Amino acid sequence: MFCDLFPLSREKLRTLRSLSSSKLRKKKGLCLVEGERALREAQKAGFLEYLILAEGGGEIDLDQAGRYFPRIPFYGLDQKTFRELTDVRTGPGVFGVARIPPPGDFGVLLQGKDPSILLFLDGLQEPGNVGGIIRTGWALGIRGVMLGPGTADPFSSKGVRASAGGVFNLPLFHGILRRDLESLRKGGYSLFLAESKGTDFLSVRFSPKSILVLGNEGHGPSEEARGLGLSIGIPMARGVDSLNVLAAGSMILGFMVRGERRRKA
Repeated sequence: MFCDLFPLSREKLRTLRSLSSSKLRKKKGLCLVEGERALREAQKAGFLEYLILAEGGGEIDLDQAGRYFPRIPFYGLDQKTFRELTDVRTGPGVFGVARIPPPGDFGVLLQGKDPSILLFLDGLQEPGNVGGIIRTGWALGIRGVMLGPGTADPFSSKGVRASAGGVFNLPLFHGILRRDLESLRKGGYSLFLAESKGTDFLSVRFSPKSILVLGNEGHGPSEEARGLGLSIGIPMARGVDSLNVLAAGSMILGFMVRGERRRKA
């Protein structure tokens, strides 16, 4: 036996149930973590607090769990309640609770003089899209992701899972408003708004300090963001009218990062 399985107290069970609420997640500073990759990243980053194991089910037993996550406390939970708390219907039968990392320091962005690429999520409502684009930004090594009004909480269980643990590694800047974007623009950043009818992004020369704005899945960038930068888009093959915001954002962001790497070479 590599670790002990502790009984789950009523207080901890109440905490687990409360983490489905964005308001209570922020109040408690905790989130649920599902998926082996996200769990490992939460652990490596030092934010994983404890794990919940489905008793008598799942693909992972206590000995395996102890080897994968040494020195992390495990609590047992009956399968019925376990299924009520997780969105994942198949899998290893374990999820975790992690501390939410502190938000990024916006002042550092204003002071920074080095080339950097940022994302601004302008009202994205689907947690999977929010988590997915955070994962892309993390993989590409961008400076961070700014979260605007109406954007889904990246620390929902779906957002954390879609980010594959990126939310524990990439700086996230919360509550960013138009005035903050204007401050960054005055500090040398150029803004580029992803829109279906925008200028072909392949023809755009991105500046060393650039912000890609990804708007709401249905309506695009908000009125608050419009007018702050150049509208850019992806040319479509005949018969195709649009791309998912995650796919479009990933394509443009990859091109921006590639250009930045070429400048540094």
